[in-house]
Amino acid sequence: MAEENLKSKTISSMIWTATQRFGVLILGFVSNLVLAHFLSADDYGVIGMISIFITLAETITDSGLGAALIQKENPTEVDYSTVFWSNLIISIILYIILFFAAPAIAHFYNMDVLVKILRIKALIIILQGLRLIQTTILQKNLNFKKISIIYLTASVISTIVAIVLAVLGWGLWSLVVKTLLDISVRTALFWIFGNWKPKFQFSKVSFKQLFSYGFVMLITSLIITLYGEGQGLIIGKAFSAATLGYYTQAKKLQEIPTNAISQIVNQVTFPVFAKLKDNTEKMKNGLKKIVVGVSYISFPMMLYFFISASPIFNLLFSEKWNPSIPYFRYLCIVGLIDSVNMMNTNIISATGKKGLYFRQQVVKRIIGIILIILSVHFGMTGLLIARVLIEYIFYFINALATKKAINYKIIEQTIDILPNLILAVVIGVITYFLFNFIKIPISNLKIQSLILIIISFLIFTVSFILVSGLLHFKGFKIYKDIILQKLHKENKNKVL
Repeated sequence: MAEENLKSKTISSMIWTATQRFGVLILGFVSNLVLAHFLSADDYGVIGMISIFITLAETITDSGLGAALIQKENPTEVDYSTVFWSNLIISIILYIILFFAAPAIAHFYNMDVLVKILRIKALIIILQGLRLIQTTILQKNLNFKKISIIYLTASVISTIVAIVLAVLGWGLWSLVVKTLLDISVRTALFWIFGNWKPKFQFSKVSFKQLFSYGFVMLITSLIITLYGEGQGLIIGKAFSAATLGYYTQAKKLQEIPTNAISQIVNQVTFPVFAKLKDNTEKMKNGLKKIVVGVSYISFPMMLYFFISASPIFNLLFSEKWNPSIPYFRYLCIVGLIDSVNMMNTNIISATGKKGLYFRQQVVKRIIGIILIILSVHFGMTGLLIARVLIEYIFYFINALATKKAINYKIIEQTIDILPNLILAVVIGVITYFLFNFIKIPISNLKIQSLILIIISFLIFTVSFILVSGLLHFKGFKIYKDIILQKLHKENKNKVL
């Protein structure tokens, strides 16, 4: 009965998380489309330059204690209050450090405007520290409905305000206000509806116990952040703000499908797998099904974005953003395997095997950082090729760690996802060449691009589904069963 209840909660959580993620992504996508017409690549590049410092500070603020609380079976009120006060104090200290370091960071990039921007935007560090426990408690209890409503409300408000400010000529400050307002509204709503308030309690024993797990998570998260955000720092310093802006725009668009899939699955599966950590067989079977199901969607999706890059950018943006197109295509190749990598990483974290998780992340990021630094000498193309190579090296490292954790072998996992990849590539190549034969007798570029996108999407999607169904792909069967079960349940409810 308990297992059925967990299953029911998991499905409900995934639905609400999907609603949240897609809602936030759609709002972000719409606001980005509007803002891109009013802002320049330099504006996006300037914001990208300071992101590494703020993201590192946010990571340190959490200190891995949020994950430690989710991992702990029965955290006490003292545990929660201890983590809250720790996070708040750390966040205030980090903000003060960034406040006084802002001139040095601005000098590093030779851009004085960064001083004010960093000092104002860095306020989100304190706001994040204020709401971490409320968010953690809701995640631990799989109460993703409330989380989703809060996130969507904050996104709607911040998006509307940012668009208005951009229209009024606020420039890059509209981006700063958007982020700050989004986090502010989230924090306020979590305090109002989170059903938890801190008590003036602090336990050294509790902090030490949670930090022993959280410290490994902290170091790991810092390494991941340095690798991920460090690319923006390298591009901004080695090339220009405009180049970073074009890269940022390409990354924003590429992250819509990858984040929509991986974050929905990861946000829900981490607490679920954490509850099943003592049952390796169930974890393995669950991961196998999720890997097949997610790759069945993510592989064709990313390949479709790759082949349709030009018409997509022509439709969504003005010509000034065309330099982002080749960056976008490289990132789509990275995105092919990104969701699978995230799931492998997630399962290691959920098992509580912090030593394995730490080694896995450190080895990956060291390899990644070395290749990124070496690739800079070959320009942006060299850096992007390195990003692709790195992501597939990561896959084998992740899969090896998963084998050690739950005995899900590399060859077994590769065989599970390979049919989805092969079919997506074959249909993608055919669809790409069909572009050369499709002639749209319309001079308006945006309408022409829209028609091309619709035609290619129908060809690609229908072909992929039909062929995978005829060949009895596991991914096709997973979604077919889900749909049939849902229809059966609805019919049963109607009868009752």
